[in-house]
Amino acid sequence: MKVFLDANICLDLLDTKRPTSKNSVDWYMSHKDKESYNFFFSSDFITTFYYVLTQKRKYPQKETILAIDALCSEVLPWYINHSDFSSAKSDFFDSILSDFEDLIVLNSASRLDCNIFITNDKELLKLKTFKDIVITKP
Repeated sequence: MKVFLDANICLDLLDTKRPTSKNSVDWYMSHKDKESYNFFFSSDFITTFYYVLTQKRKYPQKETILAIDALCSEVLPWYINHSDFSSAKSDFFDSILSDFEDLIVLNSASRLDCNIFITNDKELLKLKTFKDIVITKP
């Protein structure tokens, strides 16, 4: 099973002081060792993680880089390509979702043939599914 983690879930794993962190960490810890599960996140999130953790949360830069690196060893970065942008553009103009960035990430997860997309984003959760991906919270 391919599981795609949204940026907010990964940030919960990296920063346990976030309000949603406990649920995300508990969910991840209870699923991470299942051999049938493979975890992914958008590689575009890496710069977001670094910015949020060092600039907003004031975590030390070196520790932040090491934490992101550790995350990447368990949750594989998946790289966005132009077809994800093109598909997101079509979905955006079809009014599937108003958040274009989320549509790019969802299309990237779809190209990977993910089964589940884990998020705390209320707008994404309202979709319930995207193409063949189940959208759910931890």
